[in-house]
Amino acid sequence: MSSKKDKLIEEAQRLILRGQLDKAIKAYEQILTIDASALNLRQKLADLLVKAGRYDEARAELEKIGKHYSSNGFYLKAIAVYKQVQKLFPTDITIALVLAGLNEKHGLVGNALAEYKQVYDYYEKASDTEEALKILDKMQAVDPQNVNIKFKLAESYFHAGKKDESYAVFGRLAALLQERGDNTAFSRLNARIQQLFPDKAEFMLEVLAEQVSSGNAANAITGIQSLLRSNPNDKRIWNLIVSAYRKLDQAPRVKVAYQHYLKFFPDELTAKQGLIDCLVAERDVKGALSLLELYEQDFMHAGAAADLVQIYKRLADIDPINVSLLEGLKRSYVASGDVDSSEELDHKLDSLNVLSIKKGKKTSLKDEPKAVVEHNDLGTIEAVSPELTETALEYEAVTDASSMLQYEETDTGVDDISALTQLEAIVGEDLQAEDDIEIEIEIDDDMEFDDVGAEGDIEVSGDNWLDSVGAIFDTIAVSPSGVRFGSDLDMSDAQSHYDLGVAFKEMGLFDDAINEFRQATADPARKVECLVLQGACLREKGDPGSAESFLRSLLKPGLSLEDTSAVKYELVLTCEALGKNEDAASLLAEIDVANPGFRDVRSRLDAAGIDNSLDFSEEDLKGFDLK
Repeated sequence: MSSKKDKLIEEAQRLILRGQLDKAIKAYEQILTIDASALNLRQKLADLLVKAGRYDEARAELEKIGKHYSSNGFYLKAIAVYKQVQKLFPTDITIALVLAGLNEKHGLVGNALAEYKQVYDYYEKASDTEEALKILDKMQAVDPQNVNIKFKLAESYFHAGKKDESYAVFGRLAALLQERGDNTAFSRLNARIQQLFPDKAEFMLEVLAEQVSSGNAANAITGIQSLLRSNPNDKRIWNLIVSAYRKLDQAPRVKVAYQHYLKFFPDELTAKQGLIDCLVAERDVKGALSLLELYEQDFMHAGAAADLVQIYKRLADIDPINVSLLEGLKRSYVASGDVDSSEELDHKLDSLNVLSIKKGKKTSLKDEPKAVVEHNDLGTIEAVSPELTETALEYEAVTDASSMLQYEETDTGVDDISALTQLEAIVGEDLQAEDDIEIEIEIDDDMEFDDVGAEGDIEVSGDNWLDSVGAIFDTIAVSPSGVRFGSDLDMSDAQSHYDLGVAFKEMGLFDDAINEFRQATADPARKVECLVLQGACLREKGDPGSAESFLRSLLKPGLSLEDTSAVKYELVLTCEALGKNEDAASLLAEIDVANPGFRDVRSRLDAAGIDNSLDFSEEDLKGFDLK
């Protein structure tokens, strides 16, 4: 026995056939009072309301369906529903905002940007700067790597009088260009910053410092090197490159950086301490003590005796019976006012000196190899003195007014390197090199560093670069069909476009479905399938002639058996729609011979009474790959 719901459905269908839409609508409204969760029936009600021209009521029903899908995480289905609403109300930006959010949640970046762009254009046309900025900010959040959006946002903030926000976005844009290695764009952007913010002379340095502090030191190195080439007399740049190498755990480069830092700033105590710390970390006691002999008085005069204490104590942990080292530690204790620690050292020094006298000579750094502490099986400390391993750099005191640290490489014989060449040694290093560092690297002094570029999103040359970047933003389509930003479509994105295409097709939104299937063809594994579905959409939207031409164009040599069968199957349906029943029957027979059991081909042949024993020539079967 049929239920009341079933009877109402049958009644509604009869009314539709009679063209009595208003009565059919009332029947569906009654059905939904019985079963409000029947989304497919609510969709039919919405379709009837559209046909009756009752758009506001149709929108209310569609939004109920869309909200249900959205709240349950079915974003693709929700998108398909709201696209129907958008077709009814194309100028309503609230729908575009909903679609933007749904596309964003599902990861369809290009589609989300297209919807947001439509809203942005609306607010810009209405001169609503505040709302337009909010939308630009949303667009930036959707695609943080998009150069054009960042530039547009930064410029818009500036012209709206929000200079702090503008400067911050320009900084993020510069960091992005620097990270991509687009030096040409970065240089021109810097010029733009100087034009808009003449008081921000240190823009590039701030950007690079932010990169280093945020964990992108590797990407900042090239920019810092460029700054060093143009201005090696800025301490801040030297401190920044040291910081960057520390972040990258590039200890050898930190040491070399400090060496060259001191070439330009021989009195800089922090650089002296940094270089000594590098040698301590390498356990190079001899090298560290040589530098301490040079710089100890500088620490004392600067009131940094406490720093000296810490250096000597770290060295003492490495070589606890080195008399020269302990004497330096005692001097540091005295200078820092730590009398008790100084007196404690006296007993140890007396014992070591007595031991040295008994052996016939006093232990010193110059006379004896570095001592190494070992533990025997009983846990007591024994002192042994293996020969010192020679270090790559020989440090020696310089008595001239410059007090610049001199060094040489014993293997290469390089003993007189100019300051410029030494600078190039540090700024020209390859980050991917091994631990050993070349002291001298050939660099073209005439190279225009601002012109050194790499591939990026901006491929615009000439003086109009800034205008061109802004213009690119204005060319963003307001339809998702042709929108792609940033990197190429990945396979997960292709899957989303495919799923969305299917959803659109099921909703009868064939143009939108075709656009999605086109984007999904980026996945080679389903390219043919997406092309076939486009042909099916052409047929179902009422253009079987174009569908037939399109599908026949897909039948080319090299197509797999399954793909060929799928194309011919859609051709069967298309020929039937065109009334070409003989062509349809012939195609069905071809599929059955080449690929028995494909879909419902056999049942269709039986229903049509077509004999399956027909013989086909090689010409008939040329569209199939039978190997």
